[in-house]
Amino acid sequence: MKFAEQMLAALEQENLPEAQKYFKQALQDGTDEEQYWLAEQLMQLGFLEEAEDLYELLLAKYKDEGELLVRAAEVAIEKDDIETAMEYLEQVNTQDEAYPESLLVLADLYQMQGLFEVTEAKLQQAKNLLPNEAVIDFALGEFYLSTARFASAVQSYQAVLDVGVTEIAGSQIFERIAESLASSGSFEEAISYYEKAIAEQEDVNTLFGLGLTSFQARDYTKAISALERLKEHDPGFTTLYTYLAKSYEENGEPDKALEALVDGLKQDEFNKEMFLEAGKLAWKNDRAADAEHYFRQAIALDPEFIDAILEVNKILLKKDDHEGIVELVESLEREIVTEPQIFWDVSVAYQELDIYNKAKENYELAHPHFSENATFLKEYGLFLREDGDIAKSEEVLAMYLTLEPGDEEILSLLGY
Repeated sequence: MKFAEQMLAALEQENLPEAQKYFKQALQDGTDEEQYWLAEQLMQLGFLEEAEDLYELLLAKYKDEGELLVRAAEVAIEKDDIETAMEYLEQVNTQDEAYPESLLVLADLYQMQGLFEVTEAKLQQAKNLLPNEAVIDFALGEFYLSTARFASAVQSYQAVLDVGVTEIAGSQIFERIAESLASSGSFEEAISYYEKAIAEQEDVNTLFGLGLTSFQARDYTKAISALERLKEHDPGFTTLYTYLAKSYEENGEPDKALEALVDGLKQDEFNKEMFLEAGKLAWKNDRAADAEHYFRQAIALDPEFIDAILEVNKILLKKDDHEGIVELVESLEREIVTEPQIFWDVSVAYQELDIYNKAKENYELAHPHFSENATFLKEYGLFLREDGDIAKSEEVLAMYLTLEPGDEEILSLLGY
């Protein structure tokens, strides 16, 4: 295999002219075994054109060799030449040892095209040929998991375990079963499989799966343990922090919950959603200044972040900072202000600042969205009365009384 080895050595040294020279020699003078081995190596390295040349050369000699046809198809798939890949695979003889493998590759192709019934048929055909082959059961499990057929996925993955295989192509079978069970809502059973997967090999994805599933199962102590271990392994796995914070909060540890989000923001300072969650947690625990800071950080990242704007408005309304509400809302582009609650919030602010024309304009915008909200109808009706629109006021307050018929203040005001 001297030409093949010399080519790979040249590639390792990034000497492309030398590599090309040895490649030509391998094409012309290499043995069949050398050419096949080199094709496999080049495909793994991403030299698809060269791998294709070698497979085509070998197929010219062994046109019915199933393994060669499958490898040539895999190169074509990598090149996005699906039609050619299909042509290669359809040439594999049903009696060839590589035929079941060709069915698996065909199944992948059909699934890529969204032809799920054909995909399953090809996989089942392979299963019928080799009923105890773990790779085929794994492929069936992956297909069922991707198409949300979780019970079938568990059954197929279990068949892999039944023949003593716990890992295929870097995927842990216990973890796959756990994911399938969790996706179907069987959280407690999923946790036991996540723990088995971690006993086999502790990695970040499995720890996150255990943490998330434990949170969903309301086992917050176990969720915290898994997510803290994940944080030690990979503090940059930023998805963990929100669930860690929620777990601490549900576990009655609000300070640790906020601390978890602060740690997360150190890893991802551009995560507006995490700023929002930190603000909500601070607000819930009577830390209004911290809450407003986090909400405004979220708005700084996205000036159109309506959820954060609404939260800031809540704080400003509570401390009667009506100028602050008006300033915040007027800084927004008018076309992006479509949230009815903003219209209501700024209506109150304008009213308190005696800017009645703008208060009325925003009340009118909010009204269709809160026509069955008693608090809004009362506020709006009283505003209209104060603004001198008695007829409209009585109409709105009459609607209010259908929701709150026992309000003596409004009954007296309307003379009932």
